[in-house]
Amino acid sequence: MAPQKILYLFDAADWNSRMAVAEGARDKGMDVTIGLINGDDSAKGKAPDFKVVPLQKQGSNTSIFGGFGLVRDINRLIKEENPDTIHTVTLKYGFLSALAAMPYKTKHKIHTLAGLGYLFRSDEAKSTALRAAMSVPLAQAFKQSNTTLIFQNEDDRDLLIQKRIATPDQSVLIKGSGVHLDQFNAVQGVTKEDEMPIVLMPTRLVLEKGVGVFIDAARILKERGVEAKFQIAGGETDNPKAISRDEMINMTKDGASEWLGRVEDIPERMAEASLIVFPSYYGEGIPRVLLEACAAGRAIVTTDNPGCKDAVDHEQNGLIVPIKDPAATADAIERILGDTELRERMERNSRIKAEREFCIESIVEQTVRVYSDHYESHDHTHHKPMPET
Repeated sequence: MAPQKILYLFDAADWNSRMAVAEGARDKGMDVTIGLINGDDSAKGKAPDFKVVPLQKQGSNTSIFGGFGLVRDINRLIKEENPDTIHTVTLKYGFLSALAAMPYKTKHKIHTLAGLGYLFRSDEAKSTALRAAMSVPLAQAFKQSNTTLIFQNEDDRDLLIQKRIATPDQSVLIKGSGVHLDQFNAVQGVTKEDEMPIVLMPTRLVLEKGVGVFIDAARILKERGVEAKFQIAGGETDNPKAISRDEMINMTKDGASEWLGRVEDIPERMAEASLIVFPSYYGEGIPRVLLEACAAGRAIVTTDNPGCKDAVDHEQNGLIVPIKDPAATADAIERILGDTELRERMERNSRIKAEREFCIESIVEQTVRVYSDHYESHDHTHHKPMPET
């Protein structure tokens, strides 16, 4: 049997979290080409063992309607590479690549839907209208033959099945993108007597990630006299819902919380923190922030939002609060900071949860199994010629 050929498509911003799957597939003897969206030629030097093909930049346009030039480029790449399997990451790129792959019905299409984002998890009028307009096109794209959808949480899977955009038979649950446990030193959180505890929110600067909720909770706790440093670690982003630099400066000017800007040493920052807080109401898969918080052995406060609640067992490794509720968020923070025994138990349980559920090796194994199960069930002793497009 010929080696299975994989065309793996993901955004350059996700390089660190997605390359493990490419490496895992290669180690199983598969032939992997990476279509790097928003990438450039510099990426080729980072992975000399792979064929890396930079694809059209999308700029700041993150609309699911945007990027039809990318459809053309992906279609061309499929024709050139003649892969057995095409694997894309995110709802938007899954939809666009499904359009690109429509002429190639024999190809196995895999779309990892790493959260349903603004399109399905916002109640804004624009989102509601867009959802109505996109339901039929998404169903036509995702319910093609030989298509598998990978969901990161059960809520997302159940929602798309309910809306008849997905079917149970084609749906697979793989919890998150995984985390490299050895990159995080899960030491017990210790605060020196002369230092205030750090409450850290690592995040992209998008309002729906709960940045405003965190800032309001910090104000509430400062008014109560709770002594702690409330820090936000995250740089600017081109998301259309992003918080600008000027807005962040204005939101934190009262000093209740501190904006650190973009932070590269997240493992070190988490090791210094007494608590990780992520009050998101965005359409998450399982947020990478929370996977890393578990790996770092940190107590967590997050919301009952789909994806967020999958990283926390309430009262075990953290506390789950309602979305958009600064008071409840403040209460949870205060409770954990004020109970050392509780916090230390949650820290131990977070690391255990990461080891059991989120280690990168397990996520890679589950993903590569999706590749091989479909491939081995079909005759691929040779590559069939590509249709004309």
